[in-house]
Amino acid sequence: MSIDKIAQSLGVEMSDSYREQMMEKERWLKLADAPFLYRHYKVNYDGNIYISQQCIADRNALLFDQFQYEAEEAQVNTDTWCVGVWVKVRAIINGKEHSVRQYGVHAISKLRGDAKPGGDAMEQAIKSAVSDGMKKCSSWLGIAAHIYRGEVISIRANRNKEGQPQSKFYLQNLEKFGLSEYEYKYGIPVLPDSFKSFYEKMDWTDGIFYSDVFGYKENREDERIPSEKTEKAQERGEVESSAFINDMQANYLRGLIHDFNENAQEADIVQAIIAYLVKRKVDVVQEAEEMGRRFTTVEALPSAHFTSVHRYFKQLRRARLENTEEKSA
Repeated sequence: MSIDKIAQSLGVEMSDSYREQMMEKERWLKLADAPFLYRHYKVNYDGNIYISQQCIADRNALLFDQFQYEAEEAQVNTDTWCVGVWVKVRAIINGKEHSVRQYGVHAISKLRGDAKPGGDAMEQAIKSAVSDGMKKCSSWLGIAAHIYRGEVISIRANRNKEGQPQSKFYLQNLEKFGLSEYEYKYGIPVLPDSFKSFYEKMDWTDGIFYSDVFGYKENREDERIPSEKTEKAQERGEVESSAFINDMQANYLRGLIHDFNENAQEADIVQAIIAYLVKRKVDVVQEAEEMGRRFTTVEALPSAHFTSVHRYFKQLRRARLENTEEKSA
């Protein structure tokens, strides 16, 4: 996001010195939040995306003039067998000191049947909780912030108690991309299409992107969703408006719902949309039939409801990511 564009939109005038100062911050944040190699994105047992502490530390060493951290005494919750610790990071960026304090958490592993975990497991969990806190602090300073914004998602394995994957969508994509189930045990990372240009310029060829998985093109300005200008043009009759959503819009909705439930079949997705519209007192099944189609596939959604449906499920995804952020490894 450009500071110049923000200032112009707000009608705020900036002096040349202040503009240069803000643009320097903008440039630094772009470097801090640059994508990582695809193999550096991992999925933890909860299905959340993370990057290893070493990769974050490497980025910190590259960009921070100085960097140090302090960890307070770890707290152990014996009801849930989880470790929590406050971590404080001090970093000097472009000659200025910054300080951030965040709470790191990690579950303590214990053998099945044991009443409590062993000493080694406790020690490892404390180290992991400290690493979690450090990564969260780094993200507040701009490092890999896209992880915490939820821009990288996962196709989850949804393993049962026996360790068998229950997600057909996960298995289909393992086969599609020739991936090892061992290497991608808990899920497959999926990158936003806005990373593609960077990957090409870096000569990185191993990324898996939204459009590879969900079959739509995702642009930085979210162009797959009709813009306000397009909608106004449709109202004026300058652009032909279809009665039903197109394939690209349908795949977009499928992608949103698969982010909550990789096992969702077409009928499940249709029912989820129907349930939402019923709350809005819309009988979409009858409406679609009156327009000449049966609402048994996502493409049969009348286009008039696309905006509200996609906003609703997008908000659900955002809320879910915010609620599970504390579980990120």
